[in-house]
Amino acid sequence: MMFKTAAKEHALEEAPKESCGIVVDDIYYPCNNISDTPKDNFAIHPKDFLKARSKGKLQYIVHSHPEGGDASEPDKKTCKATKIQWYVYLLPQDIWQIISP
Repeated sequence: MMFKTAAKEHALEEAPKESCGIVVDDIYYPCNNISDTPKDNFAIHPKDFLKARSKGKLQYIVHSHPEGGDASEPDKKTCKATKIQWYVYLLPQDIWQIISP
């Protein structure tokens, strides 16, 4: 899971906002978080989504929780809707959570 290093660096750069990105072919593509509440939520910019998608099949959605805490109910619900696995990086704990659809 080579993408985790790049995703973790992105999360640290974006804190205290949530970072977000997409993994295609084990490569992490950082995305802009355009959420109105970026400290608590994320929304991937459509241009970033299309750019990553043009590289191949989407493997994972990745985002961070700068203040820690388990994946939220909205995270789980949206993950299910995307039908792909999500990785959530919890900064304070330096651990990863996986959400499956």
